[in-house]
Amino acid sequence: MAHYYDSELQRPQSFNFATDVVDYWAKSTEANCAMHWISGDLRQERQLTFQHFSQQSHRLAVLLRQHLGLEAGVKLLIITPRVPVWWEIATACIRCGIVVCPATTLLVDKDIEYRANRSGASVFVGDESSVQKLLRVKKNCPKIEQVLQIGDAPVPDGVQSLDRLLGSVPEDAKYDAPRPNVKDTSMVYFTSGTTGNPKMVSHNHISYPLAHTITGKHFHRLKPGQLNWVLTEQGWAKAAWAFFGTWNCGAGLFIHDDRGAFNAKRTLDILHRYPITTFCAPPTAYRQLVLDEMRKYLQQYPPKSLVHCTGAGEPLNPEVIRLWKELTDLEICDGFGQTETILVCGNFEGAPIRPGSMGQPSPGVPLHVINDDGQETGPDTEGDIALKVDPSESSNFFGVFDGYIGEDNKLDRRLRSYPKGASWYLTGDRAMRDKDGYFWFVGRLDDVINSAGYRIGPFEVESTLKQHPGVVESAVVSSPDQSRGEVVKAFIVVTPEAARKDEGKLVTELQDFCKEHAAPYKYPRKMQFVEPPFLPKTISGKIQRKKLKEMEWSRPAAKL
Repeated sequence: MAHYYDSELQRPQSFNFATDVVDYWAKSTEANCAMHWISGDLRQERQLTFQHFSQQSHRLAVLLRQHLGLEAGVKLLIITPRVPVWWEIATACIRCGIVVCPATTLLVDKDIEYRANRSGASVFVGDESSVQKLLRVKKNCPKIEQVLQIGDAPVPDGVQSLDRLLGSVPEDAKYDAPRPNVKDTSMVYFTSGTTGNPKMVSHNHISYPLAHTITGKHFHRLKPGQLNWVLTEQGWAKAAWAFFGTWNCGAGLFIHDDRGAFNAKRTLDILHRYPITTFCAPPTAYRQLVLDEMRKYLQQYPPKSLVHCTGAGEPLNPEVIRLWKELTDLEICDGFGQTETILVCGNFEGAPIRPGSMGQPSPGVPLHVINDDGQETGPDTEGDIALKVDPSESSNFFGVFDGYIGEDNKLDRRLRSYPKGASWYLTGDRAMRDKDGYFWFVGRLDDVINSAGYRIGPFEVESTLKQHPGVVESAVVSSPDQSRGEVVKAFIVVTPEAARKDEGKLVTELQDFCKEHAAPYKYPRKMQFVEPPFLPKTISGKIQRKKLKEMEWSRPAAKL
């Protein structure tokens, strides 16, 4: 059996994360702890081995395929808090060929309805809260055939208890049917775009599960026995980076079942109390961890076992890197990747960090900056961040998605070909590369807003605002913010009746409305009420968000 942590990555003909990684480490004496889990209030604690996840995923695979009769290729939409059963189910699905469709617990009813229908999922798995959300819209989700609830809360009519069902499967049950093909779909994530609702990103059994060995080994620098804490809920693709990257390396996941807002002091408490060796957080979190009121606390209660820190999700301020180094003697290694890819660029061992830089291409990743003709740009010349993709699949680089799943269920890989024959996947981001090969982020090519690591499509916010009776139309763009990098700002035209309301109360009313009718992280933190002529439009009547964004970022206050 291949040991994927030690071997150089090559495109395999056969690979299954559950059997070749989880089962491998379950039999190994080199690695033992797969997960160190603590409850939100820090009062409960569990340490789970690879043997545990191997055994439970075998049992769950038997349950899903043999007891519930699910066929390979069916989609399972899962929304749960940070509880171990999520990883048990995901591993089971990968083992037996069921497609995992993770989603965040922040979603409201209509968000779940859209994802259920768009994905075509026939199974929904959730905790009590997410199941209740689904049930409120289930009549509009005809493809959902089975609803499974985790935990010990009372189970509503039409819902089955996963714990009770699993009780009928023997402890030593083994799923021994043929493994899925490496080209089969393993996971589908939703990601926000400039127009329309979130897009479905399709990954096969090696593009995420195996290729993230690069992320774990080179970015997180993990080894068997280490403990990796990544501040991301499983509904986001970044959690899959941790899931696959960590376990491929034989290291353990540290999971804090935090269901509230980020708390800097509590985070420092956890780093001080538990043997966490690697820590990954978005720049928003690091910025809070080095605030004046946190510095003395951090010096008094330093991290217990921390040896390596990483950041991703948005560019990291050089000043934050400097302060963290001053306080902990650890450098934050920035990195870049997408829901569509593995980590493709980062600051790796042996290469000096240049604060503000994304770093250099990940080992084996054909990352370039290209111009409009598909040619690589010269040093310090802005261009598109692109990955060279071999459509024939003869190269050893496979850490990129299969494509966006269209309404017709076909895949669109979004590859651009040029006269000289190269095919490129354009990330939609712009950068410059210096003479030493370091990449420097310039910005998004489209209007997607990256606020504290959350990708927010302006169309989604505009669509929610349009549902309010007091809103005539709106235009949503990013606006600079000292803490979050950028936030959602809405330019809003309201009805005469709404215009007569107190402005402060109207802002609160619209923000609360957005939080109720869409995931809370999408609401506009800034609003500006304008008259119709203020919104620039094309001849065809489309609002030109780019002009509003340029105006917003050109203001003196935009210089952070």
